[in-house]
Amino acid sequence: MPKDKPRIQSINDEFQRRAAQLRIAPGPSGDDVPQWTTDGIEELPGFFNSTADIWDQKFGAAPDDPFYQAVALQIPQTDEPIDILDLGCGTGIQLEFVFARAPNAKVTAIDRAPNMLEQLGVKFANKAEQLRLKQGSLLELSFGNNAYDYAISTLTMHHFVPERKIAIYKKARKALRTTGIYIEGDQVATVEEEKNILYWYNRWIVKLPGGDRAEWNYDITLSPETQTHILQEAGFSEVQLTWQSPSKGAVYVAKY
Repeated sequence: MPKDKPRIQSINDEFQRRAAQLRIAPGPSGDDVPQWTTDGIEELPGFFNSTADIWDQKFGAAPDDPFYQAVALQIPQTDEPIDILDLGCGTGIQLEFVFARAPNAKVTAIDRAPNMLEQLGVKFANKAEQLRLKQGSLLELSFGNNAYDYAISTLTMHHFVPERKIAIYKKARKALRTTGIYIEGDQVATVEEEKNILYWYNRWIVKLPGGDRAEWNYDITLSPETQTHILQEAGFSEVQLTWQSPSKGAVYVAKY
């Protein structure tokens, strides 16, 4: 048995214990409900706040992680103080890869969970002058106008339904300079999986308070076809799927 296996199990157990203590909404009713819905669902802001201090221990990435590398590689290696907007930054796992390519980047990092931002600030204390941390919902905050060279989101946007994503993308595009690029790395689904995900969202989550505003820990994972379409609908001129792995996710690049 690898010597770190007990530690990993301990972190997983603690993660689950904390999640179980959150306010839980009941699962859907009916004879056909899938097993994964029967225990109900966690409130999303509380879920992130309560697990922030062990998030990196559970989800942290190795330096050669192909998913995070595929996101960061869309930013050319540079020593220039480029401006980056990070949407749903969490503890900043993706910024470890971004700073490896652009060590002098100035980053505005947005997250709804203050405890996540606190962890990010501690992790990158040596880059405090390059960071601007903003707490709030991506649906409500202004991102500014014509201010950034890049906007990125990593494992964030699957919390929003397509129409909400489009609203966020429009704001992100407006925040970019005309030469700017939006980069997204997220979970990926097949067309059939997407249909099932949206079916249970419409049957269950949307009926909960705030269900249309990402208040619950439900993953709305989309297919590349749908994701490409909604980025185009938000006004991006060119959208490319630059990397995909069924188990790891997908990376998209959208030009202003």
